[in-house]
Amino acid sequence: MFTGNVTHKLDPKSRVAIPASWRDAQGATLWLIATHNEGYPILKCYTKESFADMVNGIRTHAEARGVEPVKINQYIGAIIGLSFEAEVSSQGKLLIPKAQRERLNLADNTTIVGRGSYFEIWAPADFEATQTPEALAKLELDKMFGILT
Repeated sequence: MFTGNVTHKLDPKSRVAIPASWRDAQGATLWLIATHNEGYPILKCYTKESFADMVNGIRTHAEARGVEPVKINQYIGAIIGLSFEAEVSSQGKLLIPKAQRERLNLADNTTIVGRGSYFEIWAPADFEATQTPEALAKLELDKMFGILT
């Protein structure tokens, strides 16, 4: 389970250290998807198992709602088409490709945020902007549960 968040420097080769407790095994392969969270560009990073679970969950949920199989396949195909594999090095570092580094506006640092079955890579300022009291107060479910505000 990926929990918490940490800000790490990018090394000169555009690699970031993954927290040691998040590494299943050295040389593990991750599936990355370039997407957005609250309008900010992020990379979602899945293990092989969590990526398969996410895709299967989409299929199961959509089928239960009566979505046509062709539309489900198109959506899942779009997700798979936007994803790419990346390997965690033996030093526990993940290479962030140049195009993704530029898309995220990463300079020297990156923030890695645990989301349970996956983690996200953010520009630190973007992540901080989503953690202000004002931003957290906008979360609908927190009005019900009151954990964050």
